[in-house]
Amino acid sequence: MSQAKQKGFIKDLSSKKQSRNQKIKPNEETKECIGADYPLDIWFIISEYIKPEDVAKFACICRSSYYVTTTPKFWFHLYKTYYKFIPGMPQRLQPHCMIQQHGLRACVIRTLHHTYFSKRNASSYVSRLQQQEPHSLVKRQCSLMWHKKGTNWWYFFFKLKEISRICNGTLTQRRDRNMREETEDIEIIEDINANPEEGCKLLQVRCLKYSNLPLVTGLILQKVSVTLMPGLKYLRLQLGFGTSDLPNAVTNQIILNDVTDYEVLDWWHPRYPHHDTMSIIHLTADDSWD
Repeated sequence: MSQAKQKGFIKDLSSKKQSRNQKIKPNEETKECIGADYPLDIWFIISEYIKPEDVAKFACICRSSYYVTTTPKFWFHLYKTYYKFIPGMPQRLQPHCMIQQHGLRACVIRTLHHTYFSKRNASSYVSRLQQQEPHSLVKRQCSLMWHKKGTNWWYFFFKLKEISRICNGTLTQRRDRNMREETEDIEIIEDINANPEEGCKLLQVRCLKYSNLPLVTGLILQKVSVTLMPGLKYLRLQLGFGTSDLPNAVTNQIILNDVTDYEVLDWWHPRYPHHDTMSIIHLTADDSWD
């Protein structure tokens, strides 16, 4: 290669290297760019103008905004701003009981679903809550089951809790019992995130007749089947339970005939039976859920 060609070749390499450095430089400058860090007091002031439906968005802005949503001050303010007395409101959610910090977040969320969300647009709120099907409960563990006789119907209830898989492949409930045993009593009393119903859903089934059901408490829901009964007037609901989440390992099966309606309720639903409302399950005069 001649000397002139070598010089040209080296010149081309240096120009390409320079162009690559120019392309990388803006990215490096972008990485080094740091946003403004506002004082925590500013985020507390802003939080007073956050609507209930925007709490999640506000918490995702930055670490400071997230921290604000973990404080009792934030949830007490949200409760005082949107609380409105409604007949039948659970006593635990009334102002004279909303003075302790333990479980504050869950209580405020429940209150908002009694007073705020259900009143904004009743029709869309009901349809949004009822859009879940029993099939969404598959791979949940039944922690409680019971039944109740209404004026015209029989009601069957199945409380199903979310489960998680640990490293060795076995299934366990999401519990923090061990962590709580290691904490001080004062920390437990002030735990605003405490919620024994976290991850729970309730399946309510309304039937024309009573059905004798096997006990499935502690088992995992594996299969759900909803079919029409002969006559095309009522439904048949079949729930397959087992000791694992494998669909082909059903050990107990529940069959409910003459089903007229069913619902899946989250723990924040106004009619979800919490420990402070467990003794009374409110039904209208004609046993309607509407």
